[in-house]
Amino acid sequence: MAELATIADYLRLYGPALGKLVLERFPGMHSPEDPVWPALKQLKRHPFPAQAMAIMGIVKRWQEARCAAAVAECGTGKTLVSLGSVFTHADAEPFTCLAMVPPQLVEKWCREAFLTLPGVRVFVIDGCRNGVASNGFTGVNEVRLRSGRIVREGLKTTLSDIRLAKCHRSARSRWQFQVTAPSLFVMSRERAKLGYFWRHAYTSPRSGRFNGAVVNPDTGWPVVLGEDQLRRADFPGVKVSQNIWPVSVKSRKAFFSPLWQANNLKLQRMAPIEFIGRYEPSAFCTTLLCIGKIVV
Repeated sequence: MAELATIADYLRLYGPALGKLVLERFPGMHSPEDPVWPALKQLKRHPFPAQAMAIMGIVKRWQEARCAAAVAECGTGKTLVSLGSVFTHADAEPFTCLAMVPPQLVEKWCREAFLTLPGVRVFVIDGCRNGVASNGFTGVNEVRLRSGRIVREGLKTTLSDIRLAKCHRSARSRWQFQVTAPSLFVMSRERAKLGYFWRHAYTSPRSGRFNGAVVNPDTGWPVVLGEDQLRRADFPGVKVSQNIWPVSVKSRKAFFSPLWQANNLKLQRMAPIEFIGRYEPSAFCTTLLCIGKIVV
């Protein structure tokens, strides 16, 4: 046998055996011989056989776990696979889905949703702040497809209003009463993480034994990280925090002490994905899609 000098030589020799072993240990969720669900045939755009197999694999994975991943190269139809998976998993019934996508793909996702899902209503989350965003919009705005372009028309609301039940049993029942069709919320990945401005939060006594030192407001003691006691000039442009540990049995429990706070002198806003995760984890949304190199 010739000596194996590179990985390519190894794969050329043992590739078929490795592939057979992988298929034996990790069988596919859906094989080409298995039938597809009837809901998949109701899509406006019919997926290719490989895309249909990926959709059915994700749907079956969702029946066993809370997440699934479709890893593929650009141009293979990850958007179609994602939309088709949500529609098929809902069995063509009304659903509510949140898609977090790269900023340059927000309108593309809206357009493809209209071209793929029958009867869908699409909403763009433009931010959670006082005042308008950089694109001139704020809150949650419904969009529609007009002559191949995405325009903001229809329902206008906010994230804080969506989480209110008002006269209904719950926020979800109120949303289902307002929007009876399948609904898709599209949010820019960068805008989703765009939160409030912050500033350092510490005190500096003018008298006493810690006069002039940087003091933690929670403890009244100087800020010590590692073996160094911080001064004003030592605070970098990143958030600094301390873990406060009990000094005796009778002292309070250990806690996390952030040395930063929201800056109320600048623009007041909250990261939309943080707001949704804190106040609306199950208020109206049933499925979350995170789109990038990996579709989840």
